[in-house]
Amino acid sequence: MNPSSGLISLNPHEARTAAALFERLFPADADGPGATEIGVAVYVDRALAGAYADHVETYRLGLAGLDRVASERGQTSFADAAPDAQDELLTALERGELPERLFRVPPQRPFFDLVRAHMQEGLFADPAYGGNRDKLGWRTLGHPGVWLENSAEENLSATPVTKGGVIQSLADVGYHLGAMDGTPDEIPGYEPQRGSEPPSGRADVVLVGMGGVGGVIAPVLARAGLKVVGLEAGPWRTKHDFIPDELGAAYWCRGNMGPKFLSETPRWRRGVVEPDREITFSLGRMMNGVGGSIVHYGAWLRRFHPHHFRFRSYALERWGPKAIPEGCTVVDWPVTYEELEPYFAKAERIVGVTGDEGNPFIPRSTPYPMPPLRDFRMGEMFRRVTAEMGYHPHMVPVGMNSVPYDGRPATAYTAWSSGFGSFTDDKWHPGHSSVPEALATGNLDLRTHCRVLRVVTDGDGRATGVQYVAADGTRYVQEADVVILCAYTYENLRLLLISGDAKHPDGLGNATGQVGKHYMAKMFAHVDGHFPDVVFNRHTGPAAQAIALDDLLSDQFDSFAHGFLGGATLGAENEFLPIAISREALPEDVPRWGSHYKAHIRDWQHWGVCRIQPDALPYAANFVDLHPHRRDRGGYGLPLVRVTYDLQPNEHRLAAWMEAKGDEILRRMGATKTWNGPRFTGAASSHDLGGCRIGEDPAASVVDRELRVHDTPGLYVFSGAVFPTCPGINPTMTLWALCLRAAERLADRMRRGEEQ
Repeated sequence: MNPSSGLISLNPHEARTAAALFERLFPADADGPGATEIGVAVYVDRALAGAYADHVETYRLGLAGLDRVASERGQTSFADAAPDAQDELLTALERGELPERLFRVPPQRPFFDLVRAHMQEGLFADPAYGGNRDKLGWRTLGHPGVWLENSAEENLSATPVTKGGVIQSLADVGYHLGAMDGTPDEIPGYEPQRGSEPPSGRADVVLVGMGGVGGVIAPVLARAGLKVVGLEAGPWRTKHDFIPDELGAAYWCRGNMGPKFLSETPRWRRGVVEPDREITFSLGRMMNGVGGSIVHYGAWLRRFHPHHFRFRSYALERWGPKAIPEGCTVVDWPVTYEELEPYFAKAERIVGVTGDEGNPFIPRSTPYPMPPLRDFRMGEMFRRVTAEMGYHPHMVPVGMNSVPYDGRPATAYTAWSSGFGSFTDDKWHPGHSSVPEALATGNLDLRTHCRVLRVVTDGDGRATGVQYVAADGTRYVQEADVVILCAYTYENLRLLLISGDAKHPDGLGNATGQVGKHYMAKMFAHVDGHFPDVVFNRHTGPAAQAIALDDLLSDQFDSFAHGFLGGATLGAENEFLPIAISREALPEDVPRWGSHYKAHIRDWQHWGVCRIQPDALPYAANFVDLHPHRRDRGGYGLPLVRVTYDLQPNEHRLAAWMEAKGDEILRRMGATKTWNGPRFTGAASSHDLGGCRIGEDPAASVVDRELRVHDTPGLYVFSGAVFPTCPGINPTMTLWALCLRAAERLADRMRRGEEQ
């Protein structure tokens, strides 16, 4: 980088220091160019003028601190120090060991982590962002970049899939950083300007959120002849809005499809005596819009097992009271698998789920609508080894088309899938069929860019509507006979707590202090393995292309014999993108930066993985409340959600056993070296459940089996927040079955005039 020209955020001296810093983190060597030639400093300078403008002062202070320390050690500046001296300073910075009188602010280790993360983005984000100059980052990594189609032969290839040496960027496949060029889809019945218009009268039902739940239940209510108003904080996005941009779109990077969520990111603490900080994520941030986070999910759509709906009884009957860990608040569901099975099948037909019949633990009344996705190299190795171990590996059922379905095409097996909206409509979300179906009835009034602020109640404490901010900034009240909260877990809990009235001084649903209790967050640990003689080509398919085991969370698994209660899914999946590769867990003998780090990530084609999705039991110590001081950045002044959460001893024992099993599988597959990823992967994920527990006893729950709030007539919560347990299985299909059942029963009661 030439520090004398083209700077936006940093001055020439700061830019020179930053360039020297990045070069030591990713140096030029025999394996290829370093950060300077790849353009990392240019990327960071641009980012500090845009997405990371709030970090400018952090950089100024941090870079000045490095110069002060270098000067103390006899150098003119950090940039003028010898490479060995620079490395010594960076090692101390990473460990937080620089003299505080010289490097006062910002905190050393967080600053190092920030710089390292930005370095990875500058190396491996699309060249459109200013880094990855001439695709040198991808070329150094050996990744072909943005390819939106892969063949069956490539999925199973034993040699590296290089696409003939052609490396493609967004521009090469016809995209830019705004959106795809083209004409937006015309959606019959949807009027974008409706979000700015005043309410058109009282509704039978108002849906708070038209995402992964509201979008699915809307046609059930609308077909019943009910007048439904759907208020959605985000827009309606279609394939023309989705681009294969890992840095901007993917939820492990900037996650720019969730601006509302990003403006109100929850806070987190491990315990009540610990200071809180911005929450960490195991999968990623939620998005806002019609279809919700289903738009960018990995598409795994699995059913809970029958015993998961009576898990406390199952544990007590099998092992006795000693099986329940100290402080654990696990309970049975008030509905059974048998009650939900027809709705599982219905949801699978709506979506068009692909899958095989190789899972013996799930009773089914109907086959999957589509055959499974095709095989892939790592999956076949995982399948062979685990079958030899006596397990039952099967292709994961997913909401992605293996063949054309419902007017949408079969997937082209792009790896730019989980974390992205579908560019071809091969991955289902409610905006494809459910919401259009509801609009076609004429009974759904869909209003996008409308942010609900609170539930409105009358003098008797009954929910009578919601107050919301329309797209033009005007505040309105939408009156309704029934209010259904169907946003994400955190937002539903916040709305309950901030909507208190004279009848509910502690919040709606909180008469017995249960709102926010029994919170559960899913961890997504993994074990990696090095296979020096095997090439996996995980960049040739989506994360939906996966093999999994249900054996280790089935009712046949004797977890208590191994020292814990619960189980986990173990599996292998495709999808490996450049920034994700650079951030994968490292073996203990590989440093986080420098030539050894560079050489390690260049070997990514030889990394196999065993993914671990464990059960998360509820505990009294894990809960959600409102932050007493912090407010959102969206201009509404609403309190942030605060999560108090930590892994308990039982979950650590479970994780350790599953890590050992993952290691065994990888070793049997041929790994010569293995290493574990982090066990605590984040206090939030896309599987955040509980806080609004379903149950028949109002003293121990918030909603009943119909999802009605016990203490607030007219108010319902259709959300993962009602889950009393969190098995190591993706919860979306169970959530849909539960909510489809509740929606049908609600519609029947309202048609008969029985809803009070």
